[in-house]
Amino acid sequence: MALMLIFDQTEGELFDQFKSSSRGLNSDEAKQRLEKYGRNILKIKTEPLWRRLLEPFMDIFMVVLVIAGVLSIVEGNTIDATIVFVIIFINALIDYIQQFSTERILRSLKKVASQQVSVMRDGKSVVVDSSELVPGDIVLLAEGDKVPADGRIIAASEPRADESILTGESELVNKSAKILTGIKEIYEQSNMLFSGTFLISGNVRLLVVRTGNNTEFGKIADLATQTFSISPVQAKIAKLVKQMAIAMGIISIVAFVMSLASGIELFDSLEFVIALAVSAVPEGLPIAISIILALGMRRMAARKALVTNMRAIETIGVITTIATDKTGTLTQNKLTVQSYWSPGDKNDTLRRAVVQALIDPESSHDPLDMAFLDFARPQSRTPSGTAPLNSFAFKQELAMSGNTWHDGHKFKLVIKGAPEKVLDVCKLAKSVQKEALEQLSKYTHEGQRVIAIAEVILDKEPVSLESGIKGKGLSFIGLVAVADQIRRESSSAVKQAKAAGVSVRMITGDHFETAYQIGRKIGIVDSRDQVFDCSKLGLLDEAELDETINKAFVFSRVTPEAKLKILSVLKKDHITAMTGDGVNDVPALAGANVGIAMGSGSYIARDAGDIVLLDDNFKSIITAMKEGRVIVANIRRMLFYLISTNVGEVLTMLGALLLSSSLPLAPVQILWINIVTDTFFIIPLGLEPAEDNVMQKPPESPDAPILDRHTVVRMVLVAVTVAAITLFVYLYFSSKLGVAAAGTLAFMALAITQWSNAFNARSSYQSVFTRLKVMNGKFYICLALAAIFQFAVLFEPLKNWMHVTTVPVKELLFVVAISFTVPIVVVELHKLFVRIFNKKNP
Repeated sequence: MALMLIFDQTEGELFDQFKSSSRGLNSDEAKQRLEKYGRNILKIKTEPLWRRLLEPFMDIFMVVLVIAGVLSIVEGNTIDATIVFVIIFINALIDYIQQFSTERILRSLKKVASQQVSVMRDGKSVVVDSSELVPGDIVLLAEGDKVPADGRIIAASEPRADESILTGESELVNKSAKILTGIKEIYEQSNMLFSGTFLISGNVRLLVVRTGNNTEFGKIADLATQTFSISPVQAKIAKLVKQMAIAMGIISIVAFVMSLASGIELFDSLEFVIALAVSAVPEGLPIAISIILALGMRRMAARKALVTNMRAIETIGVITTIATDKTGTLTQNKLTVQSYWSPGDKNDTLRRAVVQALIDPESSHDPLDMAFLDFARPQSRTPSGTAPLNSFAFKQELAMSGNTWHDGHKFKLVIKGAPEKVLDVCKLAKSVQKEALEQLSKYTHEGQRVIAIAEVILDKEPVSLESGIKGKGLSFIGLVAVADQIRRESSSAVKQAKAAGVSVRMITGDHFETAYQIGRKIGIVDSRDQVFDCSKLGLLDEAELDETINKAFVFSRVTPEAKLKILSVLKKDHITAMTGDGVNDVPALAGANVGIAMGSGSYIARDAGDIVLLDDNFKSIITAMKEGRVIVANIRRMLFYLISTNVGEVLTMLGALLLSSSLPLAPVQILWINIVTDTFFIIPLGLEPAEDNVMQKPPESPDAPILDRHTVVRMVLVAVTVAAITLFVYLYFSSKLGVAAAGTLAFMALAITQWSNAFNARSSYQSVFTRLKVMNGKFYICLALAAIFQFAVLFEPLKNWMHVTTVPVKELLFVVAISFTVPIVVVELHKLFVRIFNKKNP
């Protein structure tokens, strides 16, 4: 059924379009429509099973590992091949687990609880499950009901709805059956109710116009399915590995040709190239990163930040902007009285009048009533402990509500409502009216919602609100201003984010002025020029939109689609984190590089978030940022260590070929170093404590490579140093002790240079001697284990398996000394140069 604009049609036109009537649908027609449109539930689209199964193997790192495994099989090295394919299996398993966690978002959207609703069928009111609703049904809703489908109001009695779940705006929305004209955003469609929202007051007859995935709620599910992406750190590592694979392919071809040219047999040349290729692949890196991230998840959970997507830990360490929802994140999503004023400072009188103006306050669902009740607690007892004689619900045309009470032999009407309307019916001295208007202007400019209170003594009980106030000259009691309470820690958390070079952007469904005032109080903006009204989003072309969004730090009147658009623009130049707690946040939570949900928010938002803040504390984001930065720094340490040492092995083999020497290392020895030495050091390096300036450095550009220029230069220096020491030892001792002993000493030299390099990797710029003061017990335990295993190869039974022989102790100690000290000296000189360079070029 094609839908036209439905908020600008008359009741008759709506019934014609949906082939319905005030009697509702008949049972047969309802069944036919249920077959045609399907049940009123969300149907989630998923990728084909074959694509999901193949997806883990389409990563460049996995491709390199598969090639390495196949080459090992060709070589006949079953141990090496087995290890590589076990690594491939574990990584695929981790990827499948991540896929499952991602799909929880979609499953949770589908799990929205069904409900029993009253609907007109065959001219009678019957109760059916909400999943059986179809377009054309007439649903009867009462105060407190959850709206089961999108619908047009055709009859109503003073309804007010809570649409914060969709719009993010905490204030209740007045609804009516009046026809609207023109194009309207969701928050402007006052004659519509939307699935998932709540009817807080009044009664409604609702014509169902959209069900299932066609509802606004369903559109959010569709938006969420379009927004998943890989981690920026993942992408950078994949790019680096791709570059390494290309370089290794070129080197392997050159090495193969050189080996043949030097007279090496074809099979021996192929074996040499395979050993060369396998030595260059950091097989243990993917699993090591997964272990580091898993341990990071445990640490963050202890700090009340539950990580649901492992890769989010590394990503939050490189974010450049936080796009945060206001309601429930920076604020408590709870209206509280912020300011109040009464002529003559009669505050007790004001509190008493506030209580008397509330309609059934103890059972009210209205956040405003609950805020007033908290404000008036000291005066919350009603006269004689009785209920009011009569209550008048909020009248939209009067913008007031009120209660009638006994006052001796007379009657007292106490009202609350829009200040302008209330002041119009009050009898005030000009000086008091002027002061009241000044206070009203002050409160509204501070972004607060202001309610006026007044009362009048009557001889007769009023039959309506209109008759009670008409021409009576009410006594003005005062003004009460409410606002969504800002969390105490929000301002300090924003300051810490800015100090770390991360910008904060507030996204809200509130009006421009309210959004500006809250942003200013928290410290996000200084002027209104930094606030953008998203109702104007459609007026900008793409270039204007990009410029406006990048300059703005507070966004008002935001819809779910607008929020996703803002995020898509920010992601062009930023690595984004998005915080939120409502259904309206789901697409952006899923679309951001890191989605951060509040623990007290909707379960859908929690499932959409990569990180859930269990304590709803915005400051926990800063803790997560620090943890993420430490992990990213440690991933860089791991990359530096693995790549520099592996390239050192490659240069050693190529150097031997260029020098027309026999190969100093057997393939099994290279495999031993890759498995034993790398395995022992890679995890402790990933658990290295933070350096002092981790939260004082601005985030890197999203386009910056995972390893900066200084690190790459240092890697080259280390690789050349490792190769030079190993070749020197082999060539020097070949003539003195023979090839077998020289090979053994070269094997020991290569292993020990890697121990030395592990010390270098502990810090990026600090001296290794300064870093020794920072205790990392796991590092030293693993160093001891690596030494025990390495020296164990000099004895039976490993001695024969590893093709080593007995060597003189004096020569061994000499090799240990130069292999450990020279790499440290080289890197210390480079770190000194970098510190001087950075000081001159801040």
